[in-house]
Amino acid sequence: METDLPAAALGHFVIKVQDIDASYQFYVGLGLRASGTFPGVAVVELRGGTHLLLFQKNDDQAAALLSSRNGQRPEYSSEKLDLMIAGRTRADLEVYRVALIDKGYSPSAMADGNLYGHHYFSMQDPDGNGISFYTSHIGDQPV
Repeated sequence: METDLPAAALGHFVIKVQDIDASYQFYVGLGLRASGTFPGVAVVELRGGTHLLLFQKNDDQAAALLSSRNGQRPEYSSEKLDLMIAGRTRADLEVYRVALIDKGYSPSAMADGNLYGHHYFSMQDPDGNGISFYTSHIGDQPV
């Protein structure tokens, strides 16, 4: 076991959506890796191997996940996802933001200032779930 690496990583994050195919295309368009679609679920991969699982809202499979509290926050009406790009500068994030606009997305303007050292902007997915994009704070250690 590599001792320089953290002991664990986020494996899965679950979001329930109205239209799995539309959400799958939305998240793949953000630059996440397409991992496949299966009956009732689509999977996209983030850096580091984390998988975003897109389940159909009001589906029995999604309801089972909700009752297990696996990746769900039932006290909120919609999810919120924070994503970090590989770049560390405001300019890096602006390049990513402009590329999203060029693809037809509607991100907010870059926030003035920063939040805990991160530059950021936000947008919504097709279901109105909030997504914030931040500059990286990863140090020189492997993750």
